[in-house]
Amino acid sequence: MDKYSMIRKLEGHLNDVVACEFSPDGALLATASYDTRVYVWDPHTGVILMEFGHLFPAPTPIFAGGANDRWVRSVSFSHDGLHIASLADDKMVRFWSIEEDCPVQVAPLNNGLCCAFSTDGSVLAAGTHDGSVYFWATPKHVSSLQHLCRMAIRRVMPTSQVKNLPVPSKVVEFLSYLT
Repeated sequence: MDKYSMIRKLEGHLNDVVACEFSPDGALLATASYDTRVYVWDPHTGVILMEFGHLFPAPTPIFAGGANDRWVRSVSFSHDGLHIASLADDKMVRFWSIEEDCPVQVAPLNNGLCCAFSTDGSVLAAGTHDGSVYFWATPKHVSSLQHLCRMAIRRVMPTSQVKNLPVPSKVVEFLSYLT
């Protein structure tokens, strides 16, 4: 660990964080927690940009670990960075869009433990307690020009540098994720 140094600690979940994954461009971080929530962060600023709930209303801090039939076990970003899959103990896999606050699709899955999108984004695989792996074909779509620009610029600079670019504010807004 001589070559590694901690640069930031993100705080916001009310219970164990059990999974996390960066978006393909590194601009976002999705975290899954036993507090029944998936948060999408700007990892460079530490700001929570989105919250995907698996229990409504959200549990209060004192009960944040009590809804163990809704514990979120896994989270995965699709290759395009626009979609997230999550597994919870409520026997569901949820497919989310980062542009919406409710799942775009829900599918049954008993005993889910982990999930991952294929490198081309065409398949979501989910592993279970019983040693099985389930597969879902994912819909195909063409990303917007805005999203493609965001992905390209985030490969070379973090959010803070995007916000300081010497370009009109409308262009910075176009290149920024929700804040």
